Amino acid sequence: MRNVLIAALVFVFSSGFFGEASAQVPVGYEAIYNEPTTVNLGGRPVVAHIALYTDMEAAERGDLRLALVTDVTDFIEETAHDLEIWVAARQNRCGERWGAGKPRITFPPGAIHFALDLELELWNCGWNGKGEPGRIAREAGSVDVTLEPYIEDGKLQSRLNDFTVYDRSGLSKYLPLEFVARRAVDAELKKLNKNPKFYRAPKPLYGEGFQYESIGAKKDANGRVIITAIYTATGSVEALDRIVQRMREEGITQ
Repeated sequence: MRNVLIAALVFVFSSGFFGEASAQVPVGYEAIYNEPTTVNLGGRPVVAHIALYTDMEAAERGDLRLALVTDVTDFIEETAHDLEIWVAARQNRCGERWGAGKPRITFPPGAIHFALDLELELWNCGWNGKGEPGRIAREAGSVDVTLEPYIEDGKLQSRLNDFTVYDRSGLSKYLPLEFVARRAVDAELKKLNKNPKFYRAPKPLYGEGFQYESIGAKKDANGRVIITAIYTATGSVEALDRIVQRMREEGITQ
């Protein structure tokens, strides 16, 4: 049970889902980069169209501000397929047999909401493992999670806003679904918030001292998922030129 919840969390966060559009390109910002770019989010390299916007007047005063905008729809679909493969591969003759539905993602204001139908069976093949398999326990239900992203001291963080298990069936002493799933979510959020690859700005922005100011996501009229992240730093305007050059040469890595 724990591992499939981890997979679902990775699906949500590595796909760039960070709440309803709380971050938009500020008025007066101008584009300094708008190209197909190699992107590595969560260990998966893809090519995505990345746009960078900045306030050039503020940059001339040493106040560096960048808005990064990109479409993450294709990456999300590939990651969802990975989750399906992970579940399908865990069908032990004697032991655990998993089942999971497709994650359902929505964007309440300032939050991420996802629900996942889970099923886990335990099968036993006798004391020596050579008998015919027999099911000894089954647990199923829908896990409904609302996560709230926020920025703390320039770092991206997330906390659990709501956790519910409903449509439960096959309850047993072997598989306490609510206890196991809630513990898994809490543990993974704790690890996620301590992971520099999650909380700090992506490279090459991080190397120039940029930190998060805000981040948001929305679906456009065509159903595409667009994220907008705002980053700030103090330095010379030449830092923006270096970032653009490295984006072209190396791409962007979270």
